[in-house]
Amino acid sequence: MLYSKYLKKRYYRIIESLIKKILIYKNNTKNITLLKAIRSAIYYTTGKNEILFSNNKDIKYLLGSRDWISLKLFIDKNFDYSILKKAIKLVGRNHSKSTLVNIGAHIGSTCIPAIKENKFKNSIVFEPTKKTFKLLQSNIFLNGVDDKIKAYNLAISNKKTNLHLAIKKGNIGGNYISTNKKKNTEMVKSDILDNYTYNLNKNNTLIFMDVEGHEPNIFLGARKTIKKKIPIVFEFYPSLLNKNWIKKFDIVFKNYKFFYDLRDNSKKQKFNKKNLIALIDKVNLIEGKHTDLLIV
Repeated sequence: MLYSKYLKKRYYRIIESLIKKILIYKNNTKNITLLKAIRSAIYYTTGKNEILFSNNKDIKYLLGSRDWISLKLFIDKNFDYSILKKAIKLVGRNHSKSTLVNIGAHIGSTCIPAIKENKFKNSIVFEPTKKTFKLLQSNIFLNGVDDKIKAYNLAISNKKTNLHLAIKKGNIGGNYISTNKKKNTEMVKSDILDNYTYNLNKNNTLIFMDVEGHEPNIFLGARKTIKKKIPIVFEFYPSLLNKNWIKKFDIVFKNYKFFYDLRDNSKKQKFNKKNLIALIDKVNLIEGKHTDLLIV
């Protein structure tokens, strides 16, 4: 009996020793592929509806399991932040880059590194999903930027009302505004962008949005903002846009002259109806069938 207990204790000591060696090796190795493999193993063995912790240098995240953006952040340590950095270079040195307006902030994968790396002095962010917003708030405090980021649990749209937000399981970053209540929907509050940009201008602000096809409605509620010609980065995802989307872009075409395709190396192009429609065929040929545009 005593010998059996000894063997059992010895067995777990050996397991503990092996785990320690693996962790020490993990913390000291510079093999990026191996580190990604370890993070991938941890992610995919984490149960559903659990919270993961990711520490990427000095940027930390609390992440939900079984979510596409969280997966990319945990395993690859990045999700589309490079798009913002490319836009920052293109707006030029004369832009003071004081305020980042982040619409569809998710858990903070864009706004938090932008502030931590001093790309912007402050940020105004919006995230409509209640559960995701709680993680966003937690990450803002976790990274010590709560004095620089003002977060709102809101959707930005064409009017102040209540909207139905369709929840996509396994990809909450793909949640979208639905025209009617469906099985997996959440009622969210909305407001217009003009109510938050009255003291901002084109020389100190950049707007970055990822709203799954709701961009035309946001533009309708941002007439004063658009007339200021504040640079805007938005996801261009043709298959998510409704039939009359192009008409809602009229005020944008009137105030912005050029655009850059941020997922391509193409040069500055004239921003008009003809060129935007022509871009659809090109976008539909690439993986993911979407791109990100900077309009100036």
